[in-house]
Amino acid sequence: MNDPVIAYAALAVLAALFWLGALHKLRNFAEFESAVSGYRLLPAFLQRPFAWAFIAAELLAGGLLLLPAARVAGILAALAVLAVASLGVAVNLLRGRVDIDCGCGGLSQAPTSLSWWVVLRNGLLAALALLSWPQAGGFAPRDLMWLDGVTFFGMSLALLGLYLAFNQLLASHLEMRKRSQS
Repeated sequence: MNDPVIAYAALAVLAALFWLGALHKLRNFAEFESAVSGYRLLPAFLQRPFAWAFIAAELLAGGLLLLPAARVAGILAALAVLAVASLGVAVNLLRGRVDIDCGCGGLSQAPTSLSWWVVLRNGLLAALALLSWPQAGGFAPRDLMWLDGVTFFGMSLALLGLYLAFNQLLASHLEMRKRSQS
């Protein structure tokens, strides 16, 4: 990454996605806890603490991503959240269990069934986080100008738009798969 504005936009988008996901899970905690239970990866007594810890990790990652002094910790927390979520999805896909809610939340309000596309989406978000690693592309800090603000805003909106478009394609694909199996 040659320009810090690209990293700033990526970090802002990731922070927004983590916070929106956490807020959705908090507003619909019973549904999220049910999704955690549906994965069948934890004993029943650990499901609620895990659900709370996962939400806390999303909130923490989102906050740390925006603090320059804690950016590396934020990226590592974001990668950990994405890895845990992707691992849970992958294990259930390998078990042949696709008709459970992924528990993703966030900008998509509809439950999303499990698919490898969810893992791919999380992988793309992880790549975005890694691209934001300080000195990932050797960019040197520079003074920001007014045009950088416009670029930041436009790039952030474009990245959010791409995320929403990917999620819509994912939802459409899963709906078509369900219809073809009926």
